[in-house]
Amino acid sequence: MNSYKIKLISILCSTILFSCSTINTSGVKKESLPQKSLDPLYQEIQKAGLESSKTNHVPGLAVAVIRNGKIAWIQCIGYADVASGKLVTPQTIFNIGSISKLVSSWGFMQLVEKKMITLDEPVNQSLTRWKLSPSPYDISKVNLRRILSHTAGLSVHGYGGSEQGTPLMSLEESLNGKTKRNGESVRLISEPGTKWQYSGGGYTLAQLLLEEKTKERFAGYMKKNVFQPLGLDNTNYEWTEGIKSSSATAYDTLGKPVKNRIFTEQAAAGLQTTISDLAHFAELSITTDPKALHKVLNPETIHLMEQPVLPSSNDGESGLGYRFMNFESLRTIGHTGENIGWSAALFLHLPTKSGLVVLTNGSKGDHVWYPVYMSWAKTIKELPIPHANH
Repeated sequence: MNSYKIKLISILCSTILFSCSTINTSGVKKESLPQKSLDPLYQEIQKAGLESSKTNHVPGLAVAVIRNGKIAWIQCIGYADVASGKLVTPQTIFNIGSISKLVSSWGFMQLVEKKMITLDEPVNQSLTRWKLSPSPYDISKVNLRRILSHTAGLSVHGYGGSEQGTPLMSLEESLNGKTKRNGESVRLISEPGTKWQYSGGGYTLAQLLLEEKTKERFAGYMKKNVFQPLGLDNTNYEWTEGIKSSSATAYDTLGKPVKNRIFTEQAAAGLQTTISDLAHFAELSITTDPKALHKVLNPETIHLMEQPVLPSSNDGESGLGYRFMNFESLRTIGHTGENIGWSAALFLHLPTKSGLVVLTNGSKGDHVWYPVYMSWAKTIKELPIPHANH
C-alpha cells in the first residue's frame, strides 16, 4: 500500500505535463489553446486541481469552462487509470452520480411536450406495474412537477448501487425497498407540496412513469430521444462495452481502485458521460438555441425548468431537475453528484452565460472540484451582470 501511495503521488505531481485543452469542442473544428498563460483562470484551476487531487487521492479530473454560452476550454489533469498510466482526455468516461437527475429531467419534460403527461396530474393514476401505497397524505398531489423539484414528499434520499458484474434488481423491487443501502421503499413521508425534501426515490418513480408511458426501457429512450439528437454520443445510462472501454477507473477515499457501480435507479444516479458531452449539455442549458436543441426540448421548456418551484427551504431549492446552489455567495443552478469512486459538479450562472463542469474519478472528488469552483466563482463575481438572463 505504501508503494502504491508513493507511485500515485509521483504520478499526480507529474500530471502538469499531460494537461490537455481544446477550444470550441462543441463545434466541428478543434484547435489547441494558443497560450494557456493568456487565461489566468486556466492556470489557477490547473494548480488547484493538481494540489487538491494529490492531497485527496483522486487520480484524475476533467474541467470545462463556459463563457458567453460557449465552451471556452476543456482541461484534463491526471490519470484515468493509475496502473496503466492511461491519461484523462476529453473522451474519458466518468459516472456523474446525481447529475443524472438533471439530465434525466430532459427526458421527463419531453413527455410533457409530447402531451403524454402533464406536470400537475397525479402520477399514481398512470402507473400499472407499481403504485404508491395508501398513505395518510394525499397521493393525488404527487405529480411530475413536485417529483422533479423534490417537493412531492417522497422518501429515499439516494442510492448506493451495486458492483459491476452483479445482477440488478427490477425497478419494482427497488421501489419496494430491496436496495442494500437503505432498504427503504419509496412512499409518502410528508404532504406533497408543503416542503422541499431531496428524494432520489422520486426520480426512480419518474423513471417507471417514463417506461410505462413510452413502453420503452428508460436508458434506450434517453439514448434515442435525447442523447443522439443532441450529439451526446459518449453518454449512456448503461455500461455498454464501448462505455466500459473508454471509462476511467474509480478510486475510493484512500486512492484504491474499486469496481464501477451499476444502478437499477438510472434516472437518479446511473449516467456515464464525458467532459465534452456534459459541457455541451451545459451550453444548451445556457443558450437554449433551437437549432442546437434539435427539437429535444423547446427553449421555453428549459427556461421553465430553470425557475424555482415553491416551496423551498434552508435545506434546498429546485427547479425542474435543476438545483439552486449558493456556494461562496454565488447563486447558480445545476447539480452535483457523488457515487463510490466518483464525484462531479455542474454549475451554471445564467445572468453571465457562464458555466463550470468538473468530473473526477475519486470518492473524495468533492474536495477537488470545490477549490476549482472557488477559482471560477471569483471570476464570475467580477463580471458585470446584464439585465436579462437569456
